[in-house]
Amino acid sequence: MRNCLLNPTGTILLAEPTYPMIKDVLQPTLEKMLDLAGWTYSYSASDLRYRVQWRSGYADIILRSAENYRRWAGLNLASGGIDEADLLKTNDAWMMLLSRLREGNTLQAFITTTPEGFGWVYEMWKEKPIDGYELTQGRTVDNKSLPQEFIESLKANYDKQLQKAYLDGEFCHIFGSQQTYYCFNRVNNVKENKYNSTLPIRIGNDQNVNPMCSVLWQKYDTNPKVRIFDEVVIRHSGGNELMTERMCNEIKERYPNNRYMMYPDSASIQRRTSSRRTDATIMRDCDMEVIMERRNPPVIDRINCVNKAMESLIIDPSCKVMIKDLERVINKEGTRADIDKGNKELTHISDALGYSLVKTHPIKKINVRALQR
Repeated sequence: MRNCLLNPTGTILLAEPTYPMIKDVLQPTLEKMLDLAGWTYSYSASDLRYRVQWRSGYADIILRSAENYRRWAGLNLASGGIDEADLLKTNDAWMMLLSRLREGNTLQAFITTTPEGFGWVYEMWKEKPIDGYELTQGRTVDNKSLPQEFIESLKANYDKQLQKAYLDGEFCHIFGSQQTYYCFNRVNNVKENKYNSTLPIRIGNDQNVNPMCSVLWQKYDTNPKVRIFDEVVIRHSGGNELMTERMCNEIKERYPNNRYMMYPDSASIQRRTSSRRTDATIMRDCDMEVIMERRNPPVIDRINCVNKAMESLIIDPSCKVMIKDLERVINKEGTRADIDKGNKELTHISDALGYSLVKTHPIKKINVRALQR
């Protein structure tokens, strides 16, 4: 808003990493701020443009997706900013924004972001700051506008490393040297534990065909609350074999006469060419309770759930595939939610664990507006 006043009749670009974030985050916040300032505005949905007016002037604010930064070519801007810029893998959108600052009284650009490790934002603002760049760091706890319940929810849902970034605003290595499940530790998390026939069996299932993986665990009220006691890894033997049916039967043969709570990935609602039934239907026909959404949860939610669960999770030493996955699955370089799928033997069983934990131990997303009412 300050840049609007400094550049009457100018155009200001505001960007989010993705288009859905514009609708979910940027637009509600922008309109709230304009209303609080008492400014009048009109909105053109066709080009995501706000014409903002105050007593002595006006300016245009256009909303754009940073993942489509090449479309900014040709714009003549007075100012611009990118929200959550550290989610972007490269500084390409930032450099494009700088190149479009051409018309205005005070040409300025900025980013706002949660630190996401030692990426390009760290390099340009912290490690080797460029002349004219200024860095302002703040802690979430110092934001007087946020209710205490929100702060406590972050502490409860994030592991200690994420708290450094998301609560304290510190640049820190949240990639765990690229290890996706960096909170896993053999000393703390690998301990002998056996199947309890009095408790339901919870099954995280990944629908990859070769191998297809399931992780079997039980939920306790006392620590450790998540206890993984077995894993099932099967490979396709050829022909029109129904892998899902084989998986379910294998679990029931190992542990008969129990309640089976299956948490598959969303691929299970798709019909396979080898069967007229979907995998979810096959599971139900095999006496499995199917607990799932029509879409898989965001990868980052699964990763956070698994890392957070490590505070109260143990794995029986016999689950060698699960242990190997947690130790060896990595993210693509410079990312936190882009798992490297290059090794075809890895990621499947840890994905399966994530599908179950995201339902049973979700990261709670607090509605700040609701808390403030």
